[in-house]
Amino acid sequence: MSGIVDTTLSVWRQLPLPLRRRVSTWRQRAVGNYASLVAAVIKTAPVGARAIISERIGNELSVVQPLDYDGGAIRIHVDSLIELTTRVRSCAKEPETVRWIETYVRPGEVVFDIGANVGAYSFVIDRHSDGNARVYAFEPGAATFLQLTRNIALNRCEGRVIPIGIGFGASTRLATFNYSSIVPGAARHSLDAAIDLEGQPFQPAMSQPVMLYSIDDFIDSFGIENPAHMKIDVDGPELDILKGATRTMADRRLRTIMIELEPTSPASTEATTLLEAAGFALTSVSSHGSATETSNYLFVRESQ
Repeated sequence: MSGIVDTTLSVWRQLPLPLRRRVSTWRQRAVGNYASLVAAVIKTAPVGARAIISERIGNELSVVQPLDYDGGAIRIHVDSLIELTTRVRSCAKEPETVRWIETYVRPGEVVFDIGANVGAYSFVIDRHSDGNARVYAFEPGAATFLQLTRNIALNRCEGRVIPIGIGFGASTRLATFNYSSIVPGAARHSLDAAIDLEGQPFQPAMSQPVMLYSIDDFIDSFGIENPAHMKIDVDGPELDILKGATRTMADRRLRTIMIELEPTSPASTEATTLLEAAGFALTSVSSHGSATETSNYLFVRESQ
């Protein structure tokens, strides 16, 4: 399947931009016409029958694909293009994240997956630990959080991968969550101001309130065990999250942090300074493109 996806994407990217736009328009119209026809048929049925038909159609049309992880079988629901082209290929996209998990995470440890999206790396942690780690998977996006919970049920990880629909920041408060897209698996949303990672304003697909906690407040409020590892991938507020985790970072039970940063931004320098002051050493930087593009920074406590 991944070979077909790679070939399709390669051909698609070689098409002239005007043609790609026309094809996308045709596809949207075709899907829209089919959906309109189905909806028209369903509307002729009694209310009870309509509910049953809609539920049955949803179940029948649900697509499940394997995650590209060699360490154990993982499946995820695919209901959007980004899930098909990106989420099911998460291990190829970020092999450094898989190496971090397989190198450092041990059975019995607690892991915070902050910005879990549909749960790919949470499930890798679960499979790598043979179900003996406890993963708190944090995802504030509504459609993506729903998909995360469906994937937990699909992989029978209930009680081991724990979904929590909140965000994190420097303090505990209500914030505005600006969606780049409302499809499951989407990313690059923003908090408070609708500003993208390049510093440009964008028109949100939707905006709604979201509960933010500082990590320190979250752990204290709910009596959560301090994590041994944290993955932080939130497309912008990473530095604020670290500022809200002073006590958590000082706790020596926290051994490693994998955090996504923009190498050329002042935030990456400040984040590195904060983590080094808390006793962590930067051990690797893995770019997702050129050396100036988004990268995964791995910090390990110096005594480890």
